[in-house]
Amino acid sequence: MANLTFNLVTFEHPNPELTFYFTDKESELLHRFSKFVVPVEVIEHFGEQDHYYSSLTQPIENGLAITKNCKPVMEQKIVEGVEKTVNIQNSFFKGSLLKRYYNYQIQNFFAGKNLMVKPNFIDDVEVWLPLKSNNTEYNFHDKYTLRIQFATITNQPELLITYAGKSKVFKVTIADLMANISPICYNWVTYKNQLIKFEDLSTEAKRNFDEIFPVWNFDLRSALKQATESPERSNRYIRFKSKIDNFVNHLIKSNEFQSIIKFTMPKWVEVSNIKIGNVSSNSNQLLFGNEQHHIVPINGMKTYGPFDTPPYATTHFFFIYHQDDEVKALKLDSYFKGKEYGFSGLYKFAHLYYYTEHGFSITFANKLNPVPEIETQMRERNFKSEVRYIAVYISAISKDKSDMQQNEIYYKVKELLLKRGITSQVIDASKVLNNPKYYFSLPNIAIAMLAKLDGEPWRLDRTLKSELIVGVGAFRHVNTDVQYIGGAFSFQNNGKFNRFECFRKDQTDELAGSIIRALREYVSSNSEIKRLIIHFYKNMSKKELAPIEQGLKNLGLNIPVFIVTINKTESNDIVAFDNNWKGLMPESGTYINIGYNKFLLFNNTRYSKEAISDFDGYPFPIKITITCSNSELAKDMRTVKELLDQVYQFSRMYWKSVRQQNLPVTIKYPAMVAEMFPHFEGNEIPDFGKDNLWFL
Repeated sequence: MANLTFNLVTFEHPNPELTFYFTDKESELLHRFSKFVVPVEVIEHFGEQDHYYSSLTQPIENGLAITKNCKPVMEQKIVEGVEKTVNIQNSFFKGSLLKRYYNYQIQNFFAGKNLMVKPNFIDDVEVWLPLKSNNTEYNFHDKYTLRIQFATITNQPELLITYAGKSKVFKVTIADLMANISPICYNWVTYKNQLIKFEDLSTEAKRNFDEIFPVWNFDLRSALKQATESPERSNRYIRFKSKIDNFVNHLIKSNEFQSIIKFTMPKWVEVSNIKIGNVSSNSNQLLFGNEQHHIVPINGMKTYGPFDTPPYATTHFFFIYHQDDEVKALKLDSYFKGKEYGFSGLYKFAHLYYYTEHGFSITFANKLNPVPEIETQMRERNFKSEVRYIAVYISAISKDKSDMQQNEIYYKVKELLLKRGITSQVIDASKVLNNPKYYFSLPNIAIAMLAKLDGEPWRLDRTLKSELIVGVGAFRHVNTDVQYIGGAFSFQNNGKFNRFECFRKDQTDELAGSIIRALREYVSSNSEIKRLIIHFYKNMSKKELAPIEQGLKNLGLNIPVFIVTINKTESNDIVAFDNNWKGLMPESGTYINIGYNKFLLFNNTRYSKEAISDFDGYPFPIKITITCSNSELAKDMRTVKELLDQVYQFSRMYWKSVRQQNLPVTIKYPAMVAEMFPHFEGNEIPDFGKDNLWFL
C-alpha cells in the first residue's frame, strides 16, 4: 500500500463571510483588481472600467462595502432535464480576491515577527528566515514559499508550503561596491530589514546606499568574476521535507497563524491511492547491442555494447588544444585507447573505431583568442571527403569561469567546426589530470561521441508506430532577456532522432512551419500516420496551435494533435514524499493525478527499495498536462497512460550521460540548443548541425 503525502495542508476559512471595501480611484496604498475579479455590485456602482481598487478589510472614504461568503453557496437546479447541484452566481468572493486577502494577512504575520517577506514571480508569499553563520562575506537565509489555492488537489482551501533554498545577502553595502559594479547588476536588495527591488527604491533609500545590502545573483557573480559553485548533490527530498516540517512546527502551527488560516487537519495531505499510477512495467527496458535488454544504461553498454555503431566506413579523431595542454591530450589519447585504469577504451566500451592521424591535431598559443589560429590550421589540413571527422577540443577555459567573453570561445570553436561539417567533443582541460577519478567521466564522453557520429548507444524497446513526436524546449538568456526556442526536434516513437531547428520565442509561424516540414518529411515515407504528438515546454496557446492545424489541413491530414505540456517542477511547487522509503523519493515511473489530465511523473533511478547513489541525483517530478485537438480523445485513459509512458521513456534517451534524467530529451535537447543558438553568427546553426547531436 502506497504511503505518499503532498507538501500541502487543507484549511477552513476562519470567517464564513468577509466584508471588502472597493473604490474606482487608484492609490498606491490599495490593491488593484481586474474587472473580471471584483463582484458585480462594484461594476454596477462605479460603472465599468478595466481595474478597481480595494483596501480589503479597511473602510475607504466614499468606498463601497461588499459582504459575501468565502465559499460557494450551492443550490439544486434542473439542467437539461437533470437535477444538479450548482453554484449560486455572485454569492461568494472569487478565489483571486481571497488569495490576495490571505497573502496580505500572511505577509503581515511574518513582517510582525521581524522577518523579511516578498512576493515571488507568481505572487506567492516568500519568507526569509536568517541562518547562523560564521561567513565573513554573506548573511544566509532559508527561503520558504506559501501558496494559497482553492480545491486544486482536494475539495477544500489549501496551503502549499515549499522550501525554496538558500539566498545570501552581501555584508558590504552598495556604497562599498559602487566603484566596481554597474547598477544593472542589482535585482533584490535589503533596506531596513525589507526586501525591495533595486529599481523600486524610494528617494529616501537612494540617499542611503551605505545602508542597502544587495542580494547575491548571477549578474553580480559575473561582475565579481566568482567561480560557479558545485550543485548540492545530497537527497533534496530529505532536505526539503526536514525544512518544511520545522517551518510548520515552529511558525505555522502557532495559535497566532491559525487565527489567519486554520488547518482542518494538523498533517500533510495524503495522496489517495486511486490517484496513483505507474508506467508500464517494460518502460524501463532499453535495447543494446544485438537487441539485448537492460534497465541501467552503463551496465547495458558494458555488457552488450551500443545498439548501433556509426554508419560511416571511416572515422578519424583529432585533437585541438593549447600548447601547454599536450600532456592532457596524451592522457586522453591513452584513455581512449584503453590504456588507463578505470576505462576500457572507446572501442571496447562504445565500439568506436579510434584512430588519430599523425600530425593532424591542432595546437594554438593564444588562450584568450584561439579561433584565428585554429581556423588557419584547419585550412592547412587535408580533410578527406570520404572520412567522417570528430574533433576533441580540450578547452583551456573552464566552464566554471564566469567571464562571458572567455566562455564565448567555446561557441566560436563549435561553430567553426560545424561550418566544416565536423562534430566535436569539448573537454575541460582543468579536470583531466586534477581529478583522480576522472575515469568516471569517460563513459559519458564515449556515448556522447558515439551519438555525435550518428551511432545509437541504446534505443527504446517499443514497437514502431505511425506517429511523429516533436519536441519544443526553450532557454531564456539572462544577458539579453530574450527567450529562444529549440523546436521541431522530431523523433520516432522508438527514440530515433530525425532533425531540428531553432527560433526566437516570437517566431510562432516559423516554429509551426518547421513542425509541418518535419511532418511532411515523415509522411513521405509513412503515409499512414495516425497522430502528431507535440511535447511542449509550456501550455501551448491557440495562437501557437492554429498554424499547425492549418498546416495539417494543407497537407490533407485529418489526424489528432496531442499536446503534452512538460514542466520541470521547481522547489516552489507541489511534490510528494514516499513515507515507506527512508530516502522519501517515490519510485521511478510513479505518477500522480493532480487534476484533469494533469500529473506529477517521477523520473529517477530508484527502481526498488534499495538505496541509490547521490551521484544519480534526487530529481523532483515533472509536471505534465495532456490536451488534444479532438478533446474526446484526451478522455481515453488508455491513450493518456500511453502518452505518460512515452514521456517517461524519452527521459531514458539522454545520450550525454549514462544516468537517467527527469526531463525527456524531447524537451531537454531543444533547451540545450536554444542555450547555444544566440551565440552563433546571425543566430543561424549551420545545416550540418541540424541533423547531428553536436550539442551533447
